[in-house]
Amino acid sequence: MIRVSQWAEIRHMFHVSEIPRKEIARRLGVDVKTVRRALAKAERPERTSPPRGRRLDPHRSQVEEWLREDPKVTAKRIGRLLRPLVGRLPARTVRQYVARVRGELFAPEAFVHRTARPGDAMEVDFGESWAVVVGRPRKVKFFVATLPCSNVHFAKAYPVERLECLLDGIAQAFRHFGGATFRVVIDNTSLAVKRVLRGRDREETDAFHGFRGAYPFHADFCAPRKGWEKGSVEGAVGYVRDNVFRPMPAVESFEELDARILEELEDDLDERRVADGRTVRQAWHAEREHLRPLPGHEPEACRVLARVADKYGLVCIDGAFYSVPVAHAYRPVWGKLFHDRVALAVGDAVVARHARSFEKGKRVIDPLHVLPLLERKHRAVPEATAIQQWKLPRVFHELRGALRRVTRKPDQEWVQVLRLLETREEEEVAAAVREALERGSPRLATVRLLLRARDASAPEAVPPAPVSRADLASLTVALPLLGAYDALAGDAS
Repeated sequence: MIRVSQWAEIRHMFHVSEIPRKEIARRLGVDVKTVRRALAKAERPERTSPPRGRRLDPHRSQVEEWLREDPKVTAKRIGRLLRPLVGRLPARTVRQYVARVRGELFAPEAFVHRTARPGDAMEVDFGESWAVVVGRPRKVKFFVATLPCSNVHFAKAYPVERLECLLDGIAQAFRHFGGATFRVVIDNTSLAVKRVLRGRDREETDAFHGFRGAYPFHADFCAPRKGWEKGSVEGAVGYVRDNVFRPMPAVESFEELDARILEELEDDLDERRVADGRTVRQAWHAEREHLRPLPGHEPEACRVLARVADKYGLVCIDGAFYSVPVAHAYRPVWGKLFHDRVALAVGDAVVARHARSFEKGKRVIDPLHVLPLLERKHRAVPEATAIQQWKLPRVFHELRGALRRVTRKPDQEWVQVLRLLETREEEEVAAAVREALERGSPRLATVRLLLRARDASAPEAVPPAPVSRADLASLTVALPLLGAYDALAGDAS
């Protein structure tokens, strides 16, 4: 078989340098017949080699059958299925063979190039990574949104991936981008979709349906297992993970983590460019003109749940317990679950608000909800969970100890003092308690009296009466020297 380089050299020597055939054969050390064959062949010779046999070729039909039955079956799984027939093979051998057979059975998928229209779509998705939050490594879910036309990104971190996080992420992204798009491209997450119907139809969850109707925007759900339909945000998820979560960030709160994410995204707006050469910032500012204005009354990004308060006045939501005033024990309660807080309502009135907890079994209790009951059941004060969790100023504990020495029911009167916090600021009551202790009268009546004294304001100054005569109006009277009266009183004594 003549080599390509040899074929080219022979043809060059004969046609360009006009060297005779025999001289070419002598110079190159080949037979003159090889020279004649090279000159007779106008096209470059293709190097072919006999096909090599492979160890798995006898089982190719079985491999093809498995691939046709399930195109996504892995090479690792096929290797295990073949083990009784061929024994244990190197993973690389099986992987390369399965890849070759898969490529011959299924042609690679072609894709349609798309050009996004400004203001038309926003793509959203969730990513997952790790961060050190308050000194403890924990898994973080981060919401990512992108405008494909300008390729601008938005991201926000959450402790969990729940419906309220999705709704809050969409709302925050619209505010960050400066307006709403006509549609939001999203995958078939169970947070928004109850059931996948035929074609592009979906049965949406009531909360998601109502939320998007308030903006409004069209929910464009991707086809199952067709992530390329929202390829812009798929790339943005990896971008945020690489630029924010590697190496693992250490923060004191999720608010600090969100600020760091936005700072990283902001720093890169003038570095990244879109296809036409503009920076992402320039493209984003141009796309803002095509975004729709946000509604005057934006919907609440929350999940609404129906619950019943138990005998302790606690409501269980997502494994955590939140208190309501004990007067509402055993009553139906509506819970509004936001990504960072919980609002509890009885009827039309919100009766409690708490910071959201993601710790299973955690009891989030507002002590003021329990004080009316503790006033009657004051023997339970030492073991009351609400009191144990309450971080009161030290002066209140000093008052409790002082009350034990002056009254028969100290805990009851102590709770009555704490109930003053229902209408007054903690610093104000603490100051009155401290003064009562200094006066040697650690009693509820004394604290109340001191608070009323603090409320007493100085009498209003009486303006002088108008004087109609000009000669009298020009007269001035010096203010009295009150110290003179003190001196006179001292002399009299």
